[in-house]
Amino acid sequence: MTEQTVQRPGERLFLWFLLAFSVFILIAALKIPHLENLSSSGAFPIFIASIMISTTVRILWQNRKRYAASTLREECRQVHAFAFPGNVVGYALILFLYILTTTPLHFLPSSFGLLVVSFIFLKGASPLRSMVIAGGTLAGIYVLFQTIFKVILW
Repeated sequence: MTEQTVQRPGERLFLWFLLAFSVFILIAALKIPHLENLSSSGAFPIFIASIMISTTVRILWQNRKRYAASTLREECRQVHAFAFPGNVVGYALILFLYILTTTPLHFLPSSFGLLVVSFIFLKGASPLRSMVIAGGTLAGIYVLFQTIFKVILW
């Protein structure tokens, strides 16, 4: 008994992207010098890229009839709402701002801001509660990394 799975928006696009990425990885792996034996530095990337290419091609081939049912344009129209809902795009922007502020503000203030804004954005807590939780979390991280791991978090 074979189970028929429903095609999700963007599935075929993702598989083609994965195939292109796998081919890129294979080409990059083939450029690694000293490829004389199986324990050389390029053997594992070549092996993994080959597996990625073969499995992606197999999935595309097995589902070719199902993928032919909808056009690529229809799938592109549906993928935005499915793969990028508002909270995913919003949180990606929050993370991008965190990356930009980590260097000028350093780890502790930027991480505090990230946690507070994340809690508020994801509707997990009020602003005051978010600040208390973020402060406690960062205090724990600071003590843990300063005493146990001896990492300087400025």
